Amino acid sequence: MESLNFVNLIQAATISVSLLGVLLLWRKRAFYGVALLLGLIAFATIVNLLEETGITRDIYIISPVFILLFGPAVYLASKHIINEKLEKNDWVHLLPVAPLLLFSSHVSIVIAIGTIWRLVYAYFTAALLIKHKRILDEERSDSDEYSFKWLVWVIVMTALFNLLDLVRLNSQPFISYEMNIIGQGINNSVWLLAVMVITIKLVEQKSLPKPIQINREQSNKEPFQDSYHSTFEELNNLIITNQWFLKPRLTLSDVSELTGLQPRDISRAINTVAKKSFNEYINEFRIKHISQALDAGSNYSLTRLYTEAGFSSKATFNNVFKNYTSMTPSEYKSKYKV
Repeated sequence: MESLNFVNLIQAATISVSLLGVLLLWRKRAFYGVALLLGLIAFATIVNLLEETGITRDIYIISPVFILLFGPAVYLASKHIINEKLEKNDWVHLLPVAPLLLFSSHVSIVIAIGTIWRLVYAYFTAALLIKHKRILDEERSDSDEYSFKWLVWVIVMTALFNLLDLVRLNSQPFISYEMNIIGQGINNSVWLLAVMVITIKLVEQKSLPKPIQINREQSNKEPFQDSYHSTFEELNNLIITNQWFLKPRLTLSDVSELTGLQPRDISRAINTVAKKSFNEYINEFRIKHISQALDAGSNYSLTRLYTEAGFSSKATFNNVFKNYTSMTPSEYKSKYKV
């Protein structure tokens, strides 16, 4: 058995945090896929640790194969979050891993293929989550809270670090043992940090909304944009007159019930006439409402203002406010102080 180093301590921490994540996330059905992903990370790290310490190295080296497995696993876990279920055909994504088990002794080749495979699936997963965000933008005023933008960044960053680690792995004959260990430590630290972020963020996620079933294909085939102007005028007048935009977590379904208009017609009217998503359309009213209060010298705190305007998240409010005014809420408020 070889002596342990600081990389092995990081691996041990990754195993512990991953297993804790499994226990915490298994409580929510929507996160079963992520819990299984964290279980896979824990298992892969255990295998890698055993091989590096020499305990199982003489039996069979399989740890490089996990590099090929992680890309599809992350994709399937992300898809499960969105849909809360996977189809039978989805499991086909894992099949390419099996043949490479026969060639796992060719470590460099398997790692190279696995890294490229992971980058490909990082793209697929990011595209899936971005598409999900766009759908939520068309349906919810609080879509940022369910968009998983942070998960896109985690996926992209881990994929890039894996690409850099591929360079390290193929440069081992030309770099010192110390440099190799440092590089390995950085890569393992990135994975530890990724597991921590995923676990914390999803534990904090209270619920996940169900997308509204809208015939989007039919919407996109509408031939005449002018046909939605009257619908938009009616919608706009009702929302302004009744100040429905002040309702927290306002959704397309809510507006449909309040106006008696079909969700599809509301969505298409906003897209066509205002050239905005439902999220942008509603939040613009909220920002104007807050701006008018600040312009009038309101003494209310920003927290009270954004809460009463319908925002349920400070982070979302700050982000939306800056997008519309090019200033943070505090900067905007301070310019009216004497």
